[in-house]
Amino acid sequence: MNPGATLITQINANLVADPNFAQQIRSMHANQTPLLDMVAALGLSADMSGAVRGIVAGLSPDLVAAIRQATLDMLDSATLAMPVDCNVSQSDIDGGTPVTVTVVPENNEQMIVVRAQ
Repeated sequence: MNPGATLITQINANLVADPNFAQQIRSMHANQTPLLDMVAALGLSADMSGAVRGIVAGLSPDLVAAIRQATLDMLDSATLAMPVDCNVSQSDIDGGTPVTVTVVPENNEQMIVVRAQ
C-alpha cells in the first residue's frame, strides 16, 4: 500500500513516461524546495489527500532530508519508482489514523516507511 496511493502511482507513472519529470524532481531537491511545494509545482496537488498533506507538513527537517536522499538515490538507480513501503490504507490515513514515517536502509537502498502508530 502507498500513502497517498494515487499520488505515488502518478509520480511513478510520470517517472517512467517523462525523463524531464525526474529532472524536475532532482532540481527541486537540489534547491531544497519544500515537499508540498514540489507536489504543487509538479501538478500533483489534486492527487494528494488533505490527510497526507498534513503528514508531509509535519515531517521534521531531518526526515525531509532523508526522504530527499532516498528519492535522489532512486533517481540514480534503474528503478524509477518511489521507495515507499506503507502498510496503512489510504482510507485509514484519510480517516485520521496516526502514522510514523521513517527512512531505513533496505536491500541496498533507502526506503521511506510509513506505519500506523
